[in-house]
Formats: sequence, structure tokens, C-alpha cells
Amino acid sequence: MTVVAEIFIRYVTTNGLEKTARFNSDETGFNLDLRNIAQVDLLPLIWCENIETLCIRNNSLTEIDLSPLEKCGKKLKAVRLGHNRLQEIDLEPLSACPNLEEVSLLENRLKRVDLSPLFHCPKLRELKIDDDVGLTADLLLRSVGSWPEVLIEQYHRILWKTDTTD
Repeated sequence: MTVVAEIFIRYVTTNGLEKTARFNSDETGFNLDLRNIAQVDLLPLIWCENIETLCIRNNSLTEIDLSPLEKCGKKLKAVRLGHNRLQEIDLEPLSACPNLEEVSLLENRLKRVDLSPLFHCPKLRELKIDDDVGLTADLLLRSVGSWPEVLIEQYHRILWKTDTTD
């Protein structure tokens, strides 16, 4: 028997107000769109094994820690972080999400994104990222045969690097 617990996602608005969003741990969609979020703590998501979509669009995030998705992301299909103020993002936790189909990072302030973790997401169909964002990936991945189609489409944009340190 699965126990359904409530989880609380805490966040801080651009006005400095601390707020909480309440969800059930068995929910499949977590929507934090349009909440004026400047900072968010996603750690409670580790208890949400059914999560399929995470939407934190149209906020003011400058950074986000996706590491809780490593623990709960087996069913995760979509991460939508468009229209924020993200300047950098570590996609490494998404490599533990085998069913990931969509990553949206449109309309942020990203300069460069390392796509290497997404090579471990065979079902990835959509990668939404602004044209002026530099894309990098680990050179060793270039010789791996089975890539998600969406990464093949971005091949000409990827700067292949020989080590993972920038």
C-alpha cells in the first residue's frame, strides 16, 4: 500500500516573500508557473516517484538545483523552465531520467549549456533552447551511436570538448 503524503515546495519571490506550494507525493504534474519565484527548493520532490512533468515557467529564477530529480525521475517526461532568468544550468541530474521526452529552456539568460547528460535520455524528442545559447558536449559521446534524434538535429551547434571541466 502506497502512502500518499503531502509535500511542500518552498520558494522565495522576487519581493523576498517566503511561500509554500503544497502537492500530494503521488501527483504526476508539478506546476509552479507564474509565481514570481526567485529561488526554489526542489528537495521534497525526492518523495514523488510518479512525477512526469515539472513546470517552473514565467518566473525569475537565476539558478535551479535539479539534483532531486535523480531520485524521483524514473517516470519524468518533461522539464519546462522557460521564461526565467537562468544564467547557467546543470543538466546532469536529468541523465537519471530514462523517460525524459522534453526539456524547455527558452527565454532565459543562458550563455552555454552542456548537453552531455541528455545523451542518456533515449526518449528525448524536444529540446527547446534559444538559438544564441552555446551548446557543448563531451567529445566521447560523439562516437556513441544511439543518440536522441533531437540531439542529432543540434549536432552542428555543439562544441565538442575533451574534458568535463570548463
